[in-house]
Amino acid sequence: MKDRIIGSQLVSLLTTDSTNDYAKDMLEGDLPEEGLVIVAGEQKKGRGYGSSTWYSGRGKNLLFTVILYPDFVAANQQFLISKTISLGLFDYLSDYISDVSIKWPNDIYVEDRKIAGILIENDLVGSVLKDSIVGIGLNLNEDHFPGDIPNPVSIRQMVEKRLHLKRELRKVCAHLDRRYRMLSQGKVDRINRDYHQHLFRLNTMSWYQSGDQTFRAKIVGVSDYGQLILENESGKTLEYNFKEVEFML
Repeated sequence: MKDRIIGSQLVSLLTTDSTNDYAKDMLEGDLPEEGLVIVAGEQKKGRGYGSSTWYSGRGKNLLFTVILYPDFVAANQQFLISKTISLGLFDYLSDYISDVSIKWPNDIYVEDRKIAGILIENDLVGSVLKDSIVGIGLNLNEDHFPGDIPNPVSIRQMVEKRLHLKRELRKVCAHLDRRYRMLSQGKVDRINRDYHQHLFRLNTMSWYQSGDQTFRAKIVGVSDYGQLILENESGKTLEYNFKEVEFML
């Protein structure tokens, strides 16, 4: 195995609609090397999960996509990619900030504020993953966010210093690479244990909404297939897929 997978090659763009879409276009031609990182100073149509968008001031934050070929992961275990990437970001941020956690399914939080988002698009072939397009938005140097964004925060706001984008990208990639190697080496139990340990609101009674129903429950885990597992005040266990339940902040 190469000394480094994630970040071994880099495509740097001043601006693009979406680094994930750019990666998709690349995969239509000759396959790029695994671990290729596509980074942009600005995304005109940056996306989050579903219909969500991702805000970033030009040249202030890290907006990038990693192309992976995790054919060692079964299709029904694809949430392992999300766990692995989340842990890589958790590790990186923990070098700077305390109280970092992973908010299911695809956000990284500092206390009750969002500092990073992940958008993973998997392509399956048979019973395994053919490729994964891993999009990441990480708030690095943002000073002020628009008022309609509910709970954002940046590293700069937390540590009160400006960070060098290229240097920080190398650091992030190193952490992501370490976690991806764990996965490729079959250390799934370690990935699952660490992910569970760092979940946002783990074992904390909080408010949630599903459809028209508002209720109190605590997170007790995430299933192997990516469902959030809650336990309500009556002790009943509830499982939810993406977008079936909303955290009330």
